[in-house]
Amino acid sequence: MNQSLILAADEAQVDTAKARVCFYGQLNGALLTCAVRFTTLSALAGYAVDSDNAQAIVEQVWFDIEEQMEAAIESEAFEPDGSLVI
Repeated sequence: MNQSLILAADEAQVDTAKARVCFYGQLNGALLTCAVRFTTLSALAGYAVDSDNAQAIVEQVWFDIEEQMEAAIESEAFEPDGSLVI
């Protein structure tokens, strides 16, 4: 795991309107807004994700989310607002 990236799974919130789960992280000490789309969660979990089961699935596939977030950072795949969405 990248020690410069710390993600807060316990702070995750489901954003039904945007079909994603949002949480915060720290990248080299700076606060970073992060999100994982329901479609990404579905691909990681192998079954459909919706607002009712998203939080539980995030917990199940957390290590995969961390790896994808690290890869997105290495690719500099930041959104225009500086957030990171996978």
